[in-house]
Amino acid sequence: MSVTADLYVEVKNFYARQMRVLDDLDIEQFTATFTEDGSVAHPHRGEKVEGREAMRAKMTSMLPMYEGLVTRHWFDHFLIEPAGGAGDDGLRVTYYSLVTQSNAEEEVRFFSSSSVEDRLVRDEKGELRIRERVIHRDNPRHGRVI
Repeated sequence: MSVTADLYVEVKNFYARQMRVLDDLDIEQFTATFTEDGSVAHPHRGEKVEGREAMRAKMTSMLPMYEGLVTRHWFDHFLIEPAGGAGDDGLRVTYYSLVTQSNAEEEVRFFSSSSVEDRLVRDEKGELRIRERVIHRDNPRHGRVI
């Protein structure tokens, strides 16, 4: 499978929609962008959450840390490639993520800077879903990931 201009735009729109629901703290819609058995790994925290239900529980437990803040996820420098392998029609998408937070005094701070690697697949309806996400927090001790 080649990465056409149409596919590139489709992938970028997928991420734009996904980040809007995340920034709106819409956990249900955000987790729906993953496959039912999808996973999110934070190697820098030694944590991997598997399945939508576990993702919802983890995200719900983290909601208090976002009270009184506006959080924005900024993704850029996308590299979209076929996942490879015979009969594999998925995509490997790598990109950089910068997360900012604004408070009631309109002060903005950088929350995190990361590189992210996603494995995208199509569901039975042909919609893009994330099967696996690995987030690497930028830290010189962890070396270069992408």
